Amino acid sequence: MRARAPTTRARVATIDRASRRLASSRVASRASRGAAAKAREVDGASLGDVLGASTRVEAIEVSGSATRARWIANDGALAKKPPIDARTGEESTSAVPELRRIFLPSGFPESVSSDYVAWLKWHLLSLLFRDVLEVLTAQSLLVALGMGSTPGALPLTAAAKWVLKDGVGSIATLLAGSFGGQKYDEDPKRWWGVTNALEDVARAIELATPVAPALFLPLAASATFVRCAALTGRGSLINGSFMQHFGRKSNLGDIRAKLEVQGRWLALVGLPVGIQVFQVVSTSAAGFVERGDEASAFAVAFGAYGTVITAHCLSCWQSARALKFDILNRYRLLKLADAFVDAENDELLDVDALGDIEGVYAPRVTPSTPTFGADPSELSEDWNSFIEALRLANTRSYVLGFDPKRSSSPSAMLLNRASPRDTFAAALACQKLQRLASSATTAEARRAQDTIAMRVNAYAYADARVLEFEAAMIRSGWRVDFVQLGVAPTFVVDIAASS
Repeated sequence: MRARAPTTRARVATIDRASRRLASSRVASRASRGAAAKAREVDGASLGDVLGASTRVEAIEVSGSATRARWIANDGALAKKPPIDARTGEESTSAVPELRRIFLPSGFPESVSSDYVAWLKWHLLSLLFRDVLEVLTAQSLLVALGMGSTPGALPLTAAAKWVLKDGVGSIATLLAGSFGGQKYDEDPKRWWGVTNALEDVARAIELATPVAPALFLPLAASATFVRCAALTGRGSLINGSFMQHFGRKSNLGDIRAKLEVQGRWLALVGLPVGIQVFQVVSTSAAGFVERGDEASAFAVAFGAYGTVITAHCLSCWQSARALKFDILNRYRLLKLADAFVDAENDELLDVDALGDIEGVYAPRVTPSTPTFGADPSELSEDWNSFIEALRLANTRSYVLGFDPKRSSSPSAMLLNRASPRDTFAAALACQKLQRLASSATTAEARRAQDTIAMRVNAYAYADARVLEFEAAMIRSGWRVDFVQLGVAPTFVVDIAASS
């Protein structure tokens, strides 16, 4: 062990240097973005030297890289003035600073992640189409109840149906919250696309209710069930995973509040647009029905509503695609470990590059993907093999095996005490084991090989290279303080003497 100490210290030093370089690059980036504001600052240590009776002093109020106001002397009193327009040299009369304050988080863009703007533009577009859909579906439900063109109070039976249709929403919320929580955290991009697509399915069902008004209650209740499940996932993502990702200055509340402001303004736009679309479609469809051309009436309604739903779904997909998470989950970690083992160098995909590969609906598990976060049945064929796997793991916080459910693909069971670095080692060992086992083209040939020797080799490789792997991830901009394992189980091995 003593002979390996210099190597260990060298690897730790490598990680430290990588951390310092990453921190320096982030500081330099922030400094360059705020260069205009910093150029006007006076060194605090020399204020006493430069201030005098003839000195003109301005206190520039900044928010991130934007100048919001100037504070100057006005006959001995403090006076707040507009900022100076760099193009004209005069006091700015633009409303942009005030609009930024209303609609964007304080300190923007330094206070949010680099992908915030790319996500936001598509998100706001999707909100506009979503607001239009809400108007259209509300009108459709009223028509199905017989209230589309009849003035007066809502009949009692119709009111009862309207209330009953929402009764299933609580059940949907309970199910979605119980079974989806950790899945949302591990793969937020995919679940953002899925939940928004489910909401579109619910809207499509509601739009179809006027076609079969006699089936209003089952159709409306089904739509409510799907929509409530979708909204539970959507709300969990935007209030949880997304806010944690976007916030860079403990400003989650500010970012969420600004999203609410943006959404309310878009709702004011979506309301008249939705009403107008409904009126145009209804008038056109009614004209075709009067002429006995029901097929054309259906085509008009289907084309108009289908266009809005498609636009909403596409905008949601684009907003999810724009997200680039720097936190490791099982998919990203295994991808990086695969690249490290394959290339045998320190060059790894950065956050943006791997985010593009990850996509929204790209498969997360392929036939060659190890089972990472396995349970005992995914580690061994029988109890004796499981005990043998535990022996080979020795004191490590993960256990290697072969998944009998997936043609003996390499697998790793994680112990509850596993640290992020132990998880990195497990991913490296899994991918190394995948390489060692790939020479066996059939399951029979693989069983004939010395699987124990392969696992010993994989363990040794991970032990020797995990610090280099961690340093490479830091250099590529990845967070290494936490791994999002989602629903992957972890275990405590309880060993007691037989009585």
